[in-house]
Amino acid sequence: MTIHAGNGWRVSAAALLCGMALGAQALAAQASDWNKPALPAPGTSEPAATGSTATVAASASAAKESDETEASNSPHPLRLRLGFDYPLRTSAGGDLGAGTQGPPAVSPTLQAELRYNPASYWFGSITFYRYLMGDRQRPWNPDFTYAFGYDDWHPNTFSLVYGNYSGNRLRPEETETVSRFRQGVWSLGYKFEMPEILDPLFKVADDHQVNCSINANLTQRYTDLATLSLKKNKRTVSLGCRYTLPNSLYANATVFYYPDRTQQQPWDPDFTYGFGYFDWRPGTVTIQYNNYAGNRYPGRDTPGQGGFRRGSVSISWSASW
Repeated sequence: MTIHAGNGWRVSAAALLCGMALGAQALAAQASDWNKPALPAPGTSEPAATGSTATVAASASAAKESDETEASNSPHPLRLRLGFDYPLRTSAGGDLGAGTQGPPAVSPTLQAELRYNPASYWFGSITFYRYLMGDRQRPWNPDFTYAFGYDDWHPNTFSLVYGNYSGNRLRPEETETVSRFRQGVWSLGYKFEMPEILDPLFKVADDHQVNCSINANLTQRYTDLATLSLKKNKRTVSLGCRYTLPNSLYANATVFYYPDRTQQQPWDPDFTYGFGYFDWRPGTVTIQYNNYAGNRYPGRDTPGQGGFRRGSVSISWSASW
């Protein structure tokens, strides 16, 4: 089913990076910082944390601990992020998706995210999207996405987050609904620092940081492209790490494992990645490249929808109250 969105508000599918096996929809996706998706990233049908799993397994915070501690004690629990996201590939052809789950949008989008931290590390967030090429919005590209749960950025802590990045609609038409809650992703994660014994292999300098997280993810209902039917309980495990320099430059990558390979869809990634300049502090600008598409490991014959041009470049600004 194809939906023509016109110029109305539509939310990008943020696939939850549901662990190594989660249906990628990014778990960019995921997230230690307030303005990063807690689950998958856009474009994966189960997080990715994307209607996909890819965005669910978000990497750990890269900011200095003293700065992060100050942020966690901030008297301003309400945060706003305004952003512009431009996909490197804007061709409308070749997109494989079904129902409310599929690959990332091929239209540039304007985004507005509100995140509220009522107490401690409990949070709730909602992001609205406007597609600047409305005729290229697909049923799996959402008008809005949302997430909530408990997410402590400190190493050696657990998190439990729900994120829904599927084809949610502000004004449902015909067979559409506002949101299908069971098509969101539940993600149980654990954050940790890179063991010191591995520092010589991964860290170029002592003042660089490497933080990681491992997530187990579950999507209660997911679309199977081969049968065009809804199936139950897609499971994935993901491992993601983030390498950060003192000047706020970073690079991250997440790999996924699917216990049941038949559950992986073309838009669900084997791995996701990103890099850029990230400043969590309110009133600052962040510039990033993120790729939550259906990337495949070399030599795999499983159909995928990956490649560098399937990623997008974004610029965003934040404020808090």
